[in-house]
Amino acid sequence: MKAELQQQLASLTPEEKEEVYYFLMPEVMADAEEEISPELKAELERRIREDDEHPEAAMSLEDFKLRWAHRK
Repeated sequence: MKAELQQQLASLTPEEKEEVYYFLMPEVMADAEEEISPELKAELERRIREDDEHPEAAMSLEDFKLRWAHRK
């Protein structure tokens, strides 16, 4: 990304940055979906189903941070 564009984006208000985000994300997501292999897509869908079926197994963000911190 060009430095000039980075400076322009950095100077935007939070509301303007949100507008840019919602403008760009559909295109970014469409590109990302094209790059996902069928195997990875199936695995991600399986994990989503598992989370939906067993929400009690979810970990809080704080618990995740604690576990992650102890891995180092």
